[in-house]
Amino acid sequence: MESPKIGAVDHIAVRVEDPGELGKFLTEVLGLTRRGTETRGLYALPGGVTLAVFPVGAEQGGIGERGHSRLPDHIAVKVADYEEFEADLKARGFELDGDMLIAPGGLCLQFVG
Repeated sequence: MESPKIGAVDHIAVRVEDPGELGKFLTEVLGLTRRGTETRGLYALPGGVTLAVFPVGAEQGGIGERGHSRLPDHIAVKVADYEEFEADLKARGFELDGDMLIAPGGLCLQFVG
């Protein structure tokens, strides 16, 4: 069996109706620390994964510049060699938007080196 082509999860980005209320839950109930900007909360999860929380409809972080009108919910995973990984995906017929891919079933993945 071939080993996975991805490494650790880098971050998870989600859009929610009320980022402030979720932020209170994450900090006061779960004990996470918040950093980020006024509109983007970043919370360090155990294991080194960051949870990025945006309001629904947010356009943030350059992702909108890739042709998406709104920031997509996504999971970002680390890859050892981005160029090699990208070439493999393209050879399999997948189309990337920058470093992001809508995988079969609709999950948006971002690949980071």
